[in-house]
Amino acid sequence: MSEKKAREDISNGVEREAAGTEKEKLSRLNKRRRKEARKKRRAIVAALLLIVGVLAVGSILDIPYINIARRAGAWIGERFSSGGEGEKSVPHYPYFTSPQGSGELEGEVAVLACVYAGERNGQPSRDVLGIVLLTYDRENGGGEVYLIPEASVAYNAEGGQTDLMHTLREEGGEDLLRSTVSNLAGIDVDYMLFLEFWGAVKLLQGLRPPQAFLAEQTVLVNPLNGETDFLVPGVEIGDADRLILYLLASDELETWAAFSARLERTRAYLPELFSAPSGEEPGGLEEVLSGLEGSYHLEPGAGSAREDARYLASMLRSFSELDEGGLSVKAVPAVEVLNGCGVPDLGKKVGERLGSLGVPVAGTGGNAKITVDGEEINDFTHETSTIIARSQDSRVEAFARYLGVLLSVVDIVVEPGPGAEIILIAGRDMAV
Repeated sequence: MSEKKAREDISNGVEREAAGTEKEKLSRLNKRRRKEARKKRRAIVAALLLIVGVLAVGSILDIPYINIARRAGAWIGERFSSGGEGEKSVPHYPYFTSPQGSGELEGEVAVLACVYAGERNGQPSRDVLGIVLLTYDRENGGGEVYLIPEASVAYNAEGGQTDLMHTLREEGGEDLLRSTVSNLAGIDVDYMLFLEFWGAVKLLQGLRPPQAFLAEQTVLVNPLNGETDFLVPGVEIGDADRLILYLLASDELETWAAFSARLERTRAYLPELFSAPSGEEPGGLEEVLSGLEGSYHLEPGAGSAREDARYLASMLRSFSELDEGGLSVKAVPAVEVLNGCGVPDLGKKVGERLGSLGVPVAGTGGNAKITVDGEEINDFTHETSTIIARSQDSRVEAFARYLGVLLSVVDIVVEPGPGAEIILIAGRDMAV
């Protein structure tokens, strides 16, 4: 019995040893497999992190072809931000984002565009020839072109007075131009577009502009050399350089008359001009702009000439695709001067001072009035001057405050009413 038991014990021991050997082999195999699985997982995670990193950089810098995240975000935002039922859906354009990031620009997207002289009389020049503020209201899809006189006054870092025409000569001139326009228009400028004169001509040529018909005799003054071009009624202007002179120049000598003429010409021509790119393929505008490299720049830029071209093309397209009546052309308000203290010719003198400050003037011959017993009589009781904004338009109110700074007038009120958008009652303080 003991011998049998011994044989069983030996047999069981052999089986246990064989089982142990088998388990040991399985354990080594599992370890190897687990090690290989971990390597694969690490490789997959590293690849995913690399892809995410590349897409993140592409989104932040808006690099073509790898900015999928930004484009996807814009697409999703466009789909889900259209608002409730009955609200107008506004298309999304690249220039609705900040040129140097993916942040969306809300409310009114404002672009300050200016044409400057590359040279004057054969000498290098950065004098500003024309300034316009382009705003697109993302809430309702409306666009506005707001003309600003280049003779408007700005104050540099030292407190010295200059005008917008010469701001680019100053150190930090672009920032000075931006801040001054922001103050007088009452809006933050998102970015700026600077076009050298002949670059603007080439851009206009690329847009295949419609001709401008002259209903009366016109004298075009070339701002680059002062030469004049006399045009008779009935002439049609089709050349891009003449068209720009037609919009920038005027034969009027007074500041307010010249600016008024510019406004009327722009108001008549610009809606037709902006309709020109609407039939072009999106890449067509970018192709035109790619040939202008060095003739324009954005501040801040989008990181490359190609992306700058995409931004500018989207801006032009957004205005060209506005519904009929969706584009308004305005300008800084003209100021009517009223004599409020009875000093002879005070209105005329104040008007001349405003003209020297680049402020359009609507009239200077009137007197301040007051109604007594139902009868309107002259009111010469104003010891200090007053500026009255006759509209609650934010642009008008901002310009009234800007005018107050220029003239050191503290009393600024808003009283909606007919007539000139801004009234300056010249008090006795302006007679000294």
